[in-house]
Amino acid sequence: MTGPALAARLAEARHTRQPYELEASATPADAAAAYATQADVAARLGTTVAGWKVGFAPTPDKAPMAGPMFACDFRENGGTYRLAPGETVMVEAELALRLAQDLPPRPGAPYTESEILAATGEMLVGIELVGTRYTDPDAAPFTARLADNFNNAAYVVGQGIRDFAGLDRARLRCHLWIDGTCVNDRIGGHGDGDPLLPMLAWASHQVDALGGLKAGQVITTGSLNAPVALSGSARIEAELAGLGRVTLNLSA
Repeated sequence: MTGPALAARLAEARHTRQPYELEASATPADAAAAYATQADVAARLGTTVAGWKVGFAPTPDKAPMAGPMFACDFRENGGTYRLAPGETVMVEAELALRLAQDLPPRPGAPYTESEILAATGEMLVGIELVGTRYTDPDAAPFTARLADNFNNAAYVVGQGIRDFAGLDRARLRCHLWIDGTCVNDRIGGHGDGDPLLPMLAWASHQVDALGGLKAGQVITTGSLNAPVALSGSARIEAELAGLGRVTLNLSA
């Protein structure tokens, strides 16, 4: 299966909301092929990139990686995500940034933390729904998951702040409630300590095929809680101390 054929299958799965069984021949050969597939899917859907989820690849080199979050996959704060029959999503509360300036690729000149913060207009609390277009996501190789926007199903942006100079990003207190029951209450919890680290690494790496980091985009930096699996209707609420709250409803 060629790259365009995989993109066609991913776009079809998004339209029908029916996952498909990934063939071994469909696995992108490398990260570059996966990023090309992301761009092909966006073109087939006729959507734009409203944000990025950033992190480090689960590979020996731990290279920075990013999955686009398409405009069609964003929900309003307090809005609803409709689950497809049989769909399960993983819920993650995350720190996000809204860029006020472009951060263009500049090979050989890594960005500094101060430059990233200067380009950030707002820090926000967000909820990511992690999902898949594959019938067996656990069996999908990394490059196949990267091609599928690294398992982004939906994102909702909540409240935020513009004066974040004093924010202790590595010690944010994160609450997560499912139908009013608190399932996460802890300080910190990000796998890299400071949630800004994957953003800083990706800004300096930027090898996507969708135009890079642009003003107005929302960049989400990874979960602050152990992901929670949901497969039915629920009300999800998250709070990051000092930033605010965000709410999303699941409808089965």
